[in-house]
Amino acid sequence: MKVYHQTGFRYNWNIDSFRQLIGDGLIYSPINIDADKLLQLDNSVKKTGFLDPQLYLLNEAKGTLDTYPYFPGNLKPDYATPDLENSHLQLAQLCVDFQLQNNFEYIVIPTRYYVDNPTSYFLQSSDYFVIPFCDYLKQKGIKKKILLSVIVKTIMLTDEEKRNETLNWITGHLNINGVYLIFEDNFTSKQIKDFEFLLNALKFIQVLKNNGIEVHLGYNNTEAILFSIAMPDSVSIGSYENLRSFGIKRFQDLENGPMRGPRARLYSSQLFQWIDYQYIDAMSKLLKHYENYFDESEYRPLMFMPDYNWQFQKPEPYKHYFYVFYRQIKSLPALQGDRLETLKVQIKKAIGLFKTIEDSVLLDDDSNGSHLPTWVNVINAFQKELTK
Repeated sequence: MKVYHQTGFRYNWNIDSFRQLIGDGLIYSPINIDADKLLQLDNSVKKTGFLDPQLYLLNEAKGTLDTYPYFPGNLKPDYATPDLENSHLQLAQLCVDFQLQNNFEYIVIPTRYYVDNPTSYFLQSSDYFVIPFCDYLKQKGIKKKILLSVIVKTIMLTDEEKRNETLNWITGHLNINGVYLIFEDNFTSKQIKDFEFLLNALKFIQVLKNNGIEVHLGYNNTEAILFSIAMPDSVSIGSYENLRSFGIKRFQDLENGPMRGPRARLYSSQLFQWIDYQYIDAMSKLLKHYENYFDESEYRPLMFMPDYNWQFQKPEPYKHYFYVFYRQIKSLPALQGDRLETLKVQIKKAIGLFKTIEDSVLLDDDSNGSHLPTWVNVINAFQKELTK
């Protein structure tokens, strides 16, 4: 299973880590990197990755998206959905040609985003994106693998009829090789703790894999390691939280006032959690050998210096996470049954470690292990599904 960097703001951190052999490729974000700058990037950091075209909102010129030749607003001012009727072929050609220029590993077909999908959503998606992209690639004789972008809303997982409709639509496209699969995350907690959501996400991935479709998961937080038991082809790692959780606000050109930055956190593979730095300070004073809860990396000595200035704009916590989580994912057994059992043992151990920590240091719901019992229940339920 591969691990891709979900790039965004500070994408140079991802490229630096990739050049240190952390990660198997990069997923590029047009709102964060100018098209010309992406074209000029060395082929060695592009040939194993792919582009997220980010046509979620047709005429939102967020960041550097309007520097891309396929951005709809460059084809027509005030571009809207009806304009796809006349320009979908041109849009497909421009988007494919740009991806070919960069020699990415995959060609990615974009998708639209709606707050509530219209009844004609799948028909529109096929007519305006899937068919013209596949036709153009066939016309040009391109042999690269094709990924179809799919945003899965919560109702598309929890409602059986909508879930089956989505799966039938994906598996009905014979010209695609896989999906760039994004689960929309509307949860308020930093870790997903919803049993039905997580179990149905695993079942969704499993169905696609059973149909011979590659599954590349975008915008993953620590639940990537849970999703790994459904044997996807890749998961993703990202620095800031909006790269580890898909929300449409990231792609909207909102005129907001100054935003308060998030508190700095440090990832622990033993705990399957990002710990707020204020609790790390408390742990250092209240727990013997507190540092044993955190993984070794070249960045750890600096972060554990007494005068280290914890802030979310520092690269060390994120580069530490890339290194640690990549190794954690890669250490999982290759066989599904072994992976399930290994992960269950590791999570139960983490629950025990949290009990030891909280004898001395109380943690809030975004730093504790409250997501882990749900994860164990999900694994047990998924195991039961596999034996049906």
